[in-house]
Amino acid sequence: MTKNKKIIQQVLGTLVAANAIIFLLLAYLQVFSSSPRAIVFIDFWGRLCVYSLWFTGYALYRKYLPKKSILKTIIILIVVINIPVFLTLGYMNKLSPDLATLPFIDFWGRLTVYSLWFMAYEFYRHYMQDDKPETATI
Repeated sequence: MTKNKKIIQQVLGTLVAANAIIFLLLAYLQVFSSSPRAIVFIDFWGRLCVYSLWFTGYALYRKYLPKKSILKTIIILIVVINIPVFLTLGYMNKLSPDLATLPFIDFWGRLTVYSLWFMAYEFYRHYMQDDKPETATI
């Protein structure tokens, strides 16, 4: 990898992490308004954070973790366990939808949904896809 690509990669990674930290910090400090305009902005920003984190995390997962490693197994277990934990807590009314916690629940819910999609994609990629190179066209 060239030096310029490495710098761009580090800058983008830092921006993704900083964006998520700022969003979650502002939510924790209850800075967000509940006005309709603010909710649209918060929803957009929250989605941007979650998508960015997931795509970055997935790229790092695919690039740096060997096919069979204990760390990869631990990550998969955490992601898989998170799904029933979130749904069970929601079903049992343990997740409070008040304004103080709503950004966190929404953030966690989106992470959970995308976890399911990425796990399905990984299953498909690993077990169902033909043995063609990943660059082959659909």
